Amino acid sequence: YMSREEDQSQAITFSLGMEFLEKNHNEDNWFLQIETFDPHEPFYTQQHYKDLYPHEYDGPHFDWPCYRHVTEEERRYVEHVRYENAALISMCDHYLGKVLDIMDKYDLWKDTMLIVNTDHGFLLGEHDYWAKCHVPFYQEVAHTPLFIWDPRTNIKGVRRKALVQTIDIAPTILEYFGVEIPRDMQGKPLKETIETDKPVHDG
Repeated sequence: YMSREEDQSQAITFSLGMEFLEKNHNEDNWFLQIETFDPHEPFYTQQHYKDLYPHEYDGPHFDWPCYRHVTEEERRYVEHVRYENAALISMCDHYLGKVLDIMDKYDLWKDTMLIVNTDHGFLLGEHDYWAKCHVPFYQEVAHTPLFIWDPRTNIKGVRRKALVQTIDIAPTILEYFGVEIPRDMQGKPLKETIETDKPVHDG
């Protein structure tokens, strides 16, 4: 049903997001969330992304590991799934790059906040597990990517050591738009963390 890349949900979602940016880049006080299921199992994508990770594999179709201990005895199965996952991540990178190209095209960096994040990681055989739903929550699952561009700080290309969480994203956006942060919101705005690595949580 998705023999063409443009039929995949990721491609469709990004296309609509980019359409919004093209139409509204001159407007003010807009908010756009491009939410895609990828990279997520099944790790399905087009052949030209798979070709980025050539490897020998003659086993059964395998791009959707069950949430359990790794029971596959042959290492080639684990390696194959990792390559399938890498191919899908490369597709995600490709479409994120298209968004960054539009940011460049219209110089949106001067007045547009950009947040890139995900909700959880995925064990690809590490610790002898597949997937995410196992205790303890290892770093591969719990330590997720988070990139924030705040045009007010003009800080780029640096890492911060302060512990932050996904609950901080909502207050960060509210503060950016000048909206009062509800008292019962547990997250903290990250403007000062971006600027000076100010801690907002214990840890």
